[in-house]
Amino acid sequence: MLATMISKISQKTLKTRPIAGYVTKSLILGFDLLFSFLSFLLAVLIIGKFDLDRASLMWGWALPILMAFRLAAFISFRTFSIIIRYIGEKDVKNLFYAVVTSSSLFLGIQILFPKILPEGEALSIITVDALLLLAFAVFFRVLLRLVFNQLRDTRKSRLNTVIFGAGEMGAILERVLRSNSNHNYRPVAFFDDNTQVHKKLLNGLQVFNPRKSFASVIKKYDVKVAIIGINQLPEERRIEFINDCLEHKVKVLKAPPTEVWLNDKLKLGQLQDIRFEDLLNREPIKLNEIGISRSISGKVVLVTGCAGSIGSEIVRQLLRYDPRMIVGLDQAETPLAEIGLALKHEVQAGRFKAIIGSVCDDRKLREVFERYQPEYVFHAAAYKHVPIMETFPEEAVKTNIHGTQCLADLSAEYGVRKFVMISTDKVVNPSNVMGASKRIAEIYVQSLNYVSRTRTQFITTRFGNVLGSNGSVIPIFKKQIENREPVTVTHEEVTRFFMTIPEACQLVLEAGVMGKGGEIFIFDMGKPVRIVDLARKMIQMAGLTPGKDIEIKFTGLRPGEKLREELLDEQEGLIPTHHPKIRKAAVRQNDHETMKEQILFLIELARDGHPRLELVRQMKAIVPEFTSQNSAFSKLDTSEKVI
Repeated sequence: MLATMISKISQKTLKTRPIAGYVTKSLILGFDLLFSFLSFLLAVLIIGKFDLDRASLMWGWALPILMAFRLAAFISFRTFSIIIRYIGEKDVKNLFYAVVTSSSLFLGIQILFPKILPEGEALSIITVDALLLLAFAVFFRVLLRLVFNQLRDTRKSRLNTVIFGAGEMGAILERVLRSNSNHNYRPVAFFDDNTQVHKKLLNGLQVFNPRKSFASVIKKYDVKVAIIGINQLPEERRIEFINDCLEHKVKVLKAPPTEVWLNDKLKLGQLQDIRFEDLLNREPIKLNEIGISRSISGKVVLVTGCAGSIGSEIVRQLLRYDPRMIVGLDQAETPLAEIGLALKHEVQAGRFKAIIGSVCDDRKLREVFERYQPEYVFHAAAYKHVPIMETFPEEAVKTNIHGTQCLADLSAEYGVRKFVMISTDKVVNPSNVMGASKRIAEIYVQSLNYVSRTRTQFITTRFGNVLGSNGSVIPIFKKQIENREPVTVTHEEVTRFFMTIPEACQLVLEAGVMGKGGEIFIFDMGKPVRIVDLARKMIQMAGLTPGKDIEIKFTGLRPGEKLREELLDEQEGLIPTHHPKIRKAAVRQNDHETMKEQILFLIELARDGHPRLELVRQMKAIVPEFTSQNSAFSKLDTSEKVI
């Protein structure tokens, strides 16, 4: 009945002005004084058993004195200075203090001048008056907020929202949604796996069992959005809930952990969209924090490719371990400027130095080593786009091979403690120029480790695709979905290994610390993911239906592209390490002088503009397992490979 009345009032009010516009402080104070008058009148009548003659007490000194105390208390505690949509516990407390204070003062006057109220009834009248006033004033404020919320919901199209988590965090989330008008979420129910709270009310909303009532609640309340409001939700359960939501076309958001709330308060802007990595079921990585800190603290670290996805994350993670300085090298001007701005405090403190330059520039690299004397080098600079390197193999040779050679040689010359190279799963039985170039770089770095004259420990880390990196399928698919364009997948059976950027970089640091030199560390990438399944999930996460709202279009394998990537060659074995997510490849050693001679010849071919066919032929000679796929260089695999 009350809801119906509020709705009718809302519709009428819409034709005039918003409630927030005309419920002024003066009006609230006026109502409070009116309630003070009515509550005192009723208290006198109730205690006097509704003897109307006793109402004459109202016209003596009692009423003016009490009203004066009430007015002074309301002003002192500012009970009228409220924001309607935020009316809550604090406002009720202020009201309570104002009523108790003014009633206590009035009782003191009654004690000093006993004739103001009838003897024997004064305490009862004052008590009943205070209780009635509190009831009237609190009800008035609750009614104001109900009307305001109803008006707000009527004036703005809002999405029915369920909150997964009926604990403290979920309750706070519901209050934030209810009290803030700058969003379009309307909380309608709670989900929780705890059977003890099922069928109970939290903030006036019912708590349901998602395992039994998920579909019925979604249908009954026409739910469009679900927000995960649980701090410690097991990974498998979180993924299960997200998948249930996606199947029912419900958009999923998640509240951040309480430790990152701003000033211990949740802000709506902190709600996060679900990303594909949230569905990977990757367990948190445990790092040897002490070992990493002992290695990095107080040291100068050089990071190449520092403006890229991997390089920039390595920089951020290294800064946690208090290095003396991080020198970041990259040839991309704009991204380099962006990371400089993002780390401006570190730049000002002299802990991060951004340098523009190429790893192919021998003289520039020598200047960097001479000036900064790095003790650790993390080499992330590389060309990685398969089709582009298939078209311009000479650039892959210059950057991925020659650049790595220059950097590794200088690291050995200047006595760098550890050189950590970032490699890729595409080096295993490479089917393209990019993968082969990285494999040749791997071989050179590993062979350099066994040269007796160097004290530098050369370490290689090998892993698959990282989610969200520049040029990866995630941002491409996301842009296509936002533009309502067909999502393009090369082949229905294409699979790839994935891990998140932070996860990959954490393992790079861990491997860098544990490595003693000469190792190729392989990261646990989990299970391979079908790219078409990734596309379908991303479309569903946008609240759309694959094949109906957005088409998935198969375009055919690109030059050099494999259906399935591998992390290990058949001739390579695996050796476990102390870290469950890092294993060591048992690979054959290569003679450094032979490798150096082959690479110098390869670089000479690239620099002198020799035919690309000859360049790739030389790469295949160095890496015999390099077999081109969907490429113009496939013809070389049918002929004899010569150096």
